[in-house]
Amino acid sequence: MIKGLYSAHSAMASAWEYQEVLANNIANANTAGFRREVAAHQSFDDVLLTQQAPTPAPLSARVQAIVGQIGTGKFIAEFQTDFSGGSLQATGQELDLAIEQGFFAVEGPEGETFYTRNGRFDRDANGMLVTSHGYLVLDDAGGPIVLPDGAVRVERDGSIFVGDDPDGGPVAQLAILDFPPAGLERAGEAYFITDAEGLPVEGNILQGFLEGSNTNMTEELTTLLTVQRVYQANQALLSSLDDTLDTATGELGRMS
Repeated sequence: MIKGLYSAHSAMASAWEYQEVLANNIANANTAGFRREVAAHQSFDDVLLTQQAPTPAPLSARVQAIVGQIGTGKFIAEFQTDFSGGSLQATGQELDLAIEQGFFAVEGPEGETFYTRNGRFDRDANGMLVTSHGYLVLDDAGGPIVLPDGAVRVERDGSIFVGDDPDGGPVAQLAILDFPPAGLERAGEAYFITDAEGLPVEGNILQGFLEGSNTNMTEELTTLLTVQRVYQANQALLSSLDDTLDTATGELGRMS
């Protein structure tokens, strides 16, 4: 019975953690360049449930109900970032940029370098190219990008031109770097940080587009409902086991 109490509690803790991850994915469904978190591994043999929960076929690999199995209750080992691409959205805004591979480099609030696929950029009051959070967008030399007044044209290779002079040279070159996914650590919403050396990527800038979040709302909501059933089932079981333990303790007290 003690093992059952522990298993139910552990399963509830796992389900709660999973719900928080899914809720964050859903909350960022409209965040440009957001990369969702997914369960990296699930130990189905250790899931403790009191009933079989109906599960659509595409979801069976993510959450699976097992009847009468008592293990540790822990069914998620860890989470990892899904780096698959989001859909491209045409905005027509000259400072909205999407990339097909790699990450933009930006300066974080403490001077650290963040990497992002959120290309929703703007000019600040000083003419600096900044992210929607006010972080400075960096050029290929690691410095900020200053945009003079005038229309902005960004070529596929990341070179930035301002104004209508056909003979004018680029005012800056965007830094676009790619990294092994395993080396990237999440640093909030659509930002990542890493100590790894990035590889320059050229020729994949799309001006007037944004890359959407890779959150699949149907999948996230379906998974969330299933995980909530896991939590509720184990909550009910924990309460039942607790009542049984109280009754058994009372009976032992009367016998002594």
